[in-house]
Amino acid sequence: MELEKTVIPEGLRYSRGHVWAAFENGLCVLGWTDYIQQNAGDVNYVELPEPGKRVEKDQEFGTIETSKWVDRLYSPIAGEVVASNREVLQRPELINQAPFGEGWLVLLRVDTAVESPTLLSPDEYAAYVQTCEER
Repeated sequence: MELEKTVIPEGLRYSRGHVWAAFENGLCVLGWTDYIQQNAGDVNYVELPEPGKRVEKDQEFGTIETSKWVDRLYSPIAGEVVASNREVLQRPELINQAPFGEGWLVLLRVDTAVESPTLLSPDEYAAYVQTCEER
């Protein structure tokens, strides 16, 4: 895969599990990165938690099935699910078409205003993705 074609927006944080996080006013939106959706192929099915469910840091919060594999989704932060993207449940291809827009996964009310130190900046994530490519 050509890394220069991978979109890594500024203003987001990234996990080594290829989940992006957007923080604002005590809330956090999580989604699958452009890099992983390109590698995974067509997304066929998504399972996400119901609102009100607790999500713990580094714990599974859902599953995603693609044309190449089934993967577990792990949260880079702890919090309570405020909303799951119902549109993605009906149209999982949105994750491929707009991973940073309509293809978001869940909205969490975060436990703390402090971001997890394990989240990567866009530059750090780009460097991490490069190491993934070299394997």
